[in-house]
Amino acid sequence: MKLALISFLALAILLSAACGGEQADSSVTDQPTNRELVSAGLLHICAVRWDGTVACVGPDEASASLPPSGEFSSVSAGSGHTCGVGRDGAVRCWGVDNNGQATPPTGEFVSVSAGGVHTCGVRMDRTVACWGHDIGGEAKPPNGNFLSVSAGLAHTCGVRMDGTVACWGLDDHGEATPPTGEFSSISAGSNHTCGVRRGGTIACWGDNSEGQASPPTGEFGSVSAGMAHTCGVGLDGIVACWGFDSDGQATPPAGEFSSVSAGGIFSCGMRRSGDLECWGH
Repeated sequence: MKLALISFLALAILLSAACGGEQADSSVTDQPTNRELVSAGLLHICAVRWDGTVACVGPDEASASLPPSGEFSSVSAGSGHTCGVGRDGAVRCWGVDNNGQATPPTGEFVSVSAGGVHTCGVRMDRTVACWGHDIGGEAKPPNGNFLSVSAGLAHTCGVRMDGTVACWGLDDHGEATPPTGEFSSISAGSNHTCGVRRGGTIACWGDNSEGQASPPTGEFGSVSAGMAHTCGVGLDGIVACWGFDSDGQATPPAGEFSSVSAGGIFSCGMRRSGDLECWGH
């Protein structure tokens, strides 16, 4: 098993001990837009229904898969916790909170991204706020205004208003060293990061031990970086995945999708019909 997988699974074991056996862990949570309707964690997935309520599937020991009532505009599944932006703009989180990752600050937010053991969100004034674990500075965002933010395992990346990417936190594999250029969206995975350039092509950086940072050619509307694999939705609605494929997590089904989210060793996508489909473990 490669270092990327070892380091991620070590975090899963750590969280499992902290919450009495729960392993609903994820490095991942993707924020390709300000309205994320489906988000896959390591062993759980959450989605926003048409009526604004959130539905989750997966282990419930840490309550990461037990969403509160109310209406949400977006949701993000993280390491053993999940967060969502309510239609009133307030962030609500549930699940493991041993490092404050599920205790959001007050105020109105545009989007939220639940990462390893930390969470970040874009406020209405476009500044970024982070909370939770901060072992490598992943919860210390820089000043400035951002279009979007994505929290990974122990690093965070965001797209500034001018389209440039800023990353902070651990950078052991280069996951927090973005390339130059303008991006429309960003997704921080375990030890790698991918983003959609404004021209529609995907650029990835960081750990590439499983090919997770080697995207295919073509134009994409969104991208999601998982534990050791990545998926993106092409402009034609077709999903492409690359990287670690031990359980078929990087082998998407045919058909057209509106969004996709790469989790631990599975992936889920929202079809254009509104149906949710998952593949992998």
